[in-house]
Amino acid sequence: MSSLSKNFSKYLMYFALMLFAVGFTSCSNDDDVDDLIVEPTGSIVVQDNQTVNDGQITISNVTVGQDSWVVAVMGGDESTNNFITEPVMVDEGSNSDVQLTFNDDVNFTGGEAGDEISIKLYADNATQGTQGTWDTFDDPIRGANNTLVMETITVFVEDDSNGQAFSDFDTNEDGFLDADEIGDTYQNDFTTWDVDADGGLNEDEFYATTFGNTDVDNDDLISEDEWNQGYASMYGNYSEDTDFATFDTDADGSLSSEEWRTGFGESTWFTTYDADADTSLTEDEWNTGIFNDWDTDADGMISEDEYNTYSPYSNNW
Repeated sequence: MSSLSKNFSKYLMYFALMLFAVGFTSCSNDDDVDDLIVEPTGSIVVQDNQTVNDGQITISNVTVGQDSWVVAVMGGDESTNNFITEPVMVDEGSNSDVQLTFNDDVNFTGGEAGDEISIKLYADNATQGTQGTWDTFDDPIRGANNTLVMETITVFVEDDSNGQAFSDFDTNEDGFLDADEIGDTYQNDFTTWDVDADGGLNEDEFYATTFGNTDVDNDDLISEDEWNQGYASMYGNYSEDTDFATFDTDADGSLSSEEWRTGFGESTWFTTYDADADTSLTEDEWNTGIFNDWDTDADGMISEDEYNTYSPYSNNW
């Protein structure tokens, strides 16, 4: 064989080897891309202790890395698809004020303790099932350690069976409760609270009264759940620290009347109610203080939303 032929054969061999190497590398890279699985992501921000209004609650924010579903289940059903709301689709990115509507057949126990529900996220499966419609191919989103991305909150439902609906108290039917109408929305045992029967509440009587009203189960202790409900519905303006543990100085999981009194002792709660600064609250001062605390937007009227916030709490008085 000539020298030229030998060289040509050698070049052909080198060229074939190069093509093989490039093809192998390309296949390997394609396999790596195919093997790369992007896990769905998401997070939920939701206010606790919500009152169900018109069969709905609001999720403050849902942020997801893909189109997803937001849905609720009863507490204890977190590992199931026993939805108590219609799944609501949210787009990839940040979504604010997402409304969940409860199914008509939800069996809330109601009452003073409320009901625990869990908000869950499901990723809309882009390759299986029907996109844009929740189905069993849409798996729940999981975070670190394979835990479900969810938030558990307590909700309260208004009980109209005892005639305590907003419309029952809005006697002039203007859509608001004024200072005269508000007094009928809660149990006012002023004469009982006034232990020394002098016609007013001194500071000790005031804190004994507020403690008793917050102690829903009347066990002479305030649990963290009772604290949270009261904080959201009455005394949140007067505690600079929302942490239950700060008040629970002996760390036993509940507040005694002494811990309650000590915790609020340096606050402006009593002095704000005591408009004439005579160290004693008249019944009018008590009613005015209550009204102002519940009028959260300070417009001089109680809206139905404001009523729904405090009524589950005050019905326990």
